[in-house]
Amino acid sequence: MKADLHVHSRHSTRPSQWFLQKIGCPESFTDPLQLYHIARRRGMSLVTITDHNKIDGALEIAHLPGTFVSEEVTAYFPEDGCKVHVLAYRITESQHAEIQRIRTNVYDLVLYLKQAAIPHALAHPFFAVNDRLTPLHFEKLLLLFRTFELNGDSCPESNSCLEQVLAGLTPTDIERLANDHGLEPLWPQPWCKQLIGGSDDHSSLNICRNYTEVEGAVDAGAFFDGIAAGQARVVQRPSSPQTIAHHLYSIAYQFYRQRLGLSREVPQHFLLRFVDRCLRLPDGSESGFLARLHFLWQYRRMRKIQGSIPGPLVELLQKETARLVAEDPGLFSLPPEGDWISRRIEDRWFAFMDRMSNRILVGSANHLLGHVTGANLFNIFQTIGSAGGFCTLLTPYALAFSLFNRQRRLGEAVLGRFGGNLPVQDGAACGCAVFSDTLAEGQAAILKNTQRRPAEPCTVLTCDGEGRSAGTVKRFAPIGIYELSGPPHHRMIYPPVLEMLDDCYRGNFDRVHLASPGPVGLAGLFIARFLKLPLEADFSDLLPRLARELTRDGFIEELCWRYTIWFFNQADAVYVDSRAMMAELSQRGIPRAKLRLAPAHDAPESRVSAALQAAGRRRREAPAPQSAAGR
Repeated sequence: MKADLHVHSRHSTRPSQWFLQKIGCPESFTDPLQLYHIARRRGMSLVTITDHNKIDGALEIAHLPGTFVSEEVTAYFPEDGCKVHVLAYRITESQHAEIQRIRTNVYDLVLYLKQAAIPHALAHPFFAVNDRLTPLHFEKLLLLFRTFELNGDSCPESNSCLEQVLAGLTPTDIERLANDHGLEPLWPQPWCKQLIGGSDDHSSLNICRNYTEVEGAVDAGAFFDGIAAGQARVVQRPSSPQTIAHHLYSIAYQFYRQRLGLSREVPQHFLLRFVDRCLRLPDGSESGFLARLHFLWQYRRMRKIQGSIPGPLVELLQKETARLVAEDPGLFSLPPEGDWISRRIEDRWFAFMDRMSNRILVGSANHLLGHVTGANLFNIFQTIGSAGGFCTLLTPYALAFSLFNRQRRLGEAVLGRFGGNLPVQDGAACGCAVFSDTLAEGQAAILKNTQRRPAEPCTVLTCDGEGRSAGTVKRFAPIGIYELSGPPHHRMIYPPVLEMLDDCYRGNFDRVHLASPGPVGLAGLFIARFLKLPLEADFSDLLPRLARELTRDGFIEELCWRYTIWFFNQADAVYVDSRAMMAELSQRGIPRAKLRLAPAHDAPESRVSAALQAAGRRRREAPAPQSAAGR
């Protein structure tokens, strides 16, 4: 028998992500009956629904063959409020009421589930629900639970860590944990653990991506007896940050589709048709041939939109979608229902969002730099505002990569406490990622870093194609280049942010170092924040100097200084070339505690330091700038 033991319906109302909470969206939109039929079509013998602290969805299908009532319980460690999720299966309505009464204390909850003979498991063990979960909490959970979930929405590396930890447990380990935490294990032979699998699906796109199989079981009772006897097999299709982001987009789209009644608009709207095909399960209501003819007809209409940066965001998205479809019609050739839970859909959506964001960010950046060099103050803020709306649309990817990286780090920390190590993936990097707008600056940063941390491997990430490589260098194709007036080296190279984020996640870096404050450095700053990595930087006054040389406008130069100070204030540590520079930057607003003296150079004072001091003298001696209205 097969069962996906972790699926959510439209009754699951706890917002699971900051993104969904901000837009007022519940975390699932799957109708219970639809969920049942999807699971059965995908080969499940048993179907259950595990909504958060509710059983309404499970009760809606309780009359159907092969079902039982379940829920996902939010429980707490009473000593510090750390949240964990517990899956409880084959429960009654009265048991649900008792579970809700005692769930504020995880110790009481697990004891009750054991005494009532309710099958249960710890859901996604390395997902820190409220960011309080630590290896010490997990050690306590090892004493409380016998069954753990390999979660379909979790980082594959964290699932691997879980499997290794549980497989390697010994009676000595359990005795040590019991003594360390003053907690007696609840189960006989507590070093023997069982695993189950569940998709943790919220969007209906990946139901049965992970599931549990017990060979020879004939009903739900025999199924859970087989799990308790260690006879279960978990079938997994590993997920990725792209998977989670795709779910978030899907949930948000389904929410607005229902709330705004968009279903009647889909057939007539080019962009909506594409989004609908990517973010909802196909219902077989349209012919592939007729749909393609309709797309081609609408594309011809979309070509009439003029201008590189339309004002409204929807108009901008419509135009860029039409362009992408013209370049790659395969974007609209989605796989059939039977192949829906492969990686093809989420990878295609990632490719679309990556290419869309690249186009829009290049256009916005070009407009912004054009206004900066032309000293068009009001247009600068207008362009920043218009680009900000689209950047918000990329939030699901930032959340997904951050979530997966935290799970991976926690899993690795737990595995390390039990003497295990994950195998290093082929081609994977580690150590420090150095983001640099030019290869020369990146390699200079590595030389300085080598003096500070001789044993740490470093990788330069850049879009600069000039110069010879020394050491490990990853060159990304720039999505655009803005040539500034003046010498040839005055140019801005725009990086592919989503591609670099994906690469850094796969590389599993421990730290980020910024060699410059340009576009590539800015991408590194965001990526470090998304992945929750320590961040250091080498100070540079490049942007204020360029503003002074190109515009001769003190106000624009001061704006660039404000950006520069903001940029370096995001770092945990900023390396400078002299004590005089440290004093000047401290006056400008960078806390002295963040400033570090860089390794000694041959020259007693760098060109950057001299330029900085000169700019500081001009700022102190110059009269106050005019107001924006006066300009």
